[in-house]
Amino acid sequence: MTVLKAVMAPRDGTVVDGFSEVDVYDLPTACTAEVTGIYLTWDVDQEFLVEQRDFLNSFVVRGGRVVVNGHVQRVFLDGLTRWRKLEYRGPADLALTRVTEHPVWAGTDPKLFLYNTGRRGPVPFAELERIGVAGFYGRGCYLDLPDGARVVHTIGRTRAPIDYEYPLGAGRVLVHGGNDLLQFSSADRGTADLRPQIVRWLEAR
Repeated sequence: MTVLKAVMAPRDGTVVDGFSEVDVYDLPTACTAEVTGIYLTWDVDQEFLVEQRDFLNSFVVRGGRVVVNGHVQRVFLDGLTRWRKLEYRGPADLALTRVTEHPVWAGTDPKLFLYNTGRRGPVPFAELERIGVAGFYGRGCYLDLPDGARVVHTIGRTRAPIDYEYPLGAGRVLVHGGNDLLQFSSADRGTADLRPQIVRWLEAR
């Protein structure tokens, strides 16, 4: 089983922490029969992916899995909808609520994703509330969901969907409407399991 991480920079397929990193423009040729999952970083070229829509649809319909990060503005995969910015005034408008348990986020507390600081090492949550900046995980939502979608997290007091999964043929698509999920896998944050759990989900394990 191989899991591809498609990025906006030249990569040679070297395996890093469970991901074989490839340039997004090499994705169609890099996606061999052994590939079970594709991880799209938040900054990939959506215009290019629109041109690859038939390829991506076919990959998922046959049983593949895709993680989509960021703000979808170009629909490059059946079932995707466009990201919408939230109006927010403070941390309460950006806090996460877990609606459904999901293996990618298993064992993590949603509040651990809310704040970022420049401080190294573990920081107690009360201190994070005092010195942290909220909103790095996400500041928007997906209001129009495809058939069969399962919401994982909602954001803010409006409880708008930010993370969701949906079926497409024999495969599945997981959408995160914010900064790259891998940025939030950290021992200091208490979320170190997030990265290997993403890999296992993409491997369909």
